[in-house]
Amino acid sequence: MQRQEWNRHDLVLALSLSALTLLSRWPYRARMLYNWDAVQFALALKEYDVAKHQPHPPGYILYVGLGRLLNSFLHDPTLSYVVLAMLASAAATLVVYFLAAALYDRLTAVTAASLLAVSPLFWFYGSVGLTYAGEALFACVVAALAYGALRGIERHLYLGAVALGLAGGLRQSVLLLLFPLWLGSAAWGIRSPRKIGAAAGLLAVVVLAWFLPMIWLTGGLERYLVASNELYASVVKPTSVFGDGALQVALSQLGFLLESTAVGLGPLLLAFLALPFYLRRVGWEAREWFLLGWMLPPVLVYTFVHFGQAGYVLTFLPALVILLTRALLTTLEAAARRLARPEWRWGLVAAVVGVLIFANGAFFVSARPLPRDFDAPRQGLVGRLRDNAHEWLWSRTAAALREHEAVLGAYVNTIRAFYPLEETVVLTELGNPRSYPWLRHAMFYLPEYRIYELRVGGVPRGYYAPQSPVGRRPVEYAGYTFLKAKEPRRTARARS
Repeated sequence: MQRQEWNRHDLVLALSLSALTLLSRWPYRARMLYNWDAVQFALALKEYDVAKHQPHPPGYILYVGLGRLLNSFLHDPTLSYVVLAMLASAAATLVVYFLAAALYDRLTAVTAASLLAVSPLFWFYGSVGLTYAGEALFACVVAALAYGALRGIERHLYLGAVALGLAGGLRQSVLLLLFPLWLGSAAWGIRSPRKIGAAAGLLAVVVLAWFLPMIWLTGGLERYLVASNELYASVVKPTSVFGDGALQVALSQLGFLLESTAVGLGPLLLAFLALPFYLRRVGWEAREWFLLGWMLPPVLVYTFVHFGQAGYVLTFLPALVILLTRALLTTLEAAARRLARPEWRWGLVAAVVGVLIFANGAFFVSARPLPRDFDAPRQGLVGRLRDNAHEWLWSRTAAALREHEAVLGAYVNTIRAFYPLEETVVLTELGNPRSYPWLRHAMFYLPEYRIYELRVGGVPRGYYAPQSPVGRRPVEYAGYTFLKAKEPRRTARARS
């Protein structure tokens, strides 16, 4: 395997791309908490309790800890988590540069890091207060260190164990999804059971360093396991091979996964067409096997176990960007030679990559969600595809984020402006496909109001639905009057 020697030019290029990534996120940053999970992370800044879904299982304790650290200076939960996402996306661009340079060369590194930076999906999750940009960063760090271990560098084995353990504290899924890559690279490159065992012990120590405090803050292992099992039963099991209709669910999740990956790649998706040529010309070597080993576990888990939202793709998107970038550059170089104009190589590469960067940036900045008519739901395959496109393709852009915040801001500002606190009860719905479940946002942005939640039909997967009893005063809503149920006489006598 080749070794890439880095110099100050690489450092300048990598830091420049990282700085541009950071600056590009600021104008499009979220001003309000983006979704249900984001609110739960914000609530955890005041009270950390996994059983209360502050945050939801499996806990994300290091992510919340970093949020608290920033919030102690910024005093703004939304901005604190958004800054974390911005910094993580900038650092991920830096790591991708050096990893691509180690795998291939400087041209691949510059191109891959640039294309990742302007990926609409990567850009979006680098602008909202969620964990996915951090997941991309830690996945890249673990992969870079795993590649060092694959090349026989012993210190990278131990550093990789530490990085993988810390990644689990930020987002526990990274620990599970990147463990096969770390272990396989260590087994192939280090080939010492004793050293690998010592690294595994170090990994266990790092995990326990955040896991035990998380359990203590939650009130004990039993309380933590109960909350985790409830979330698994309501969210993960119905979408996994262990639930009902496993094949249909797996196909559905694979469709969502492919659509989200398409958003993440943008026009770079066309580079898949260059892969056959690349394989014939270069072959499938250890570097490509390494990238495949990075991508395969997340893809399998997201297909057959659970795929919650588009941000999951960021676990493996950097690996795919690197691979497709290399295939594209190899094809462009071959095209320049075939035209008997080898001097055209740089111009051809610059033109194609420039178009890709512009197209991705323009899509993220300008693309708007398609209008959706809930009163006339679309039927058939075409209707489902259009609805899926609305949910998975057009909803991860700057314009979609602004529309989302405009709706949320209108609710909050209208209630505060026109509805007196002493005369108002805020009602949210859970289970209505026409309505977003606003309970958590209401708890965060309107904490001074009395808030109740109405369940319509079955409880949707993925939402924490605490019991909110009606008080002594009746509650009027949509022509209905909600009253507190009276105790049966026998129960009242028994208690007296």
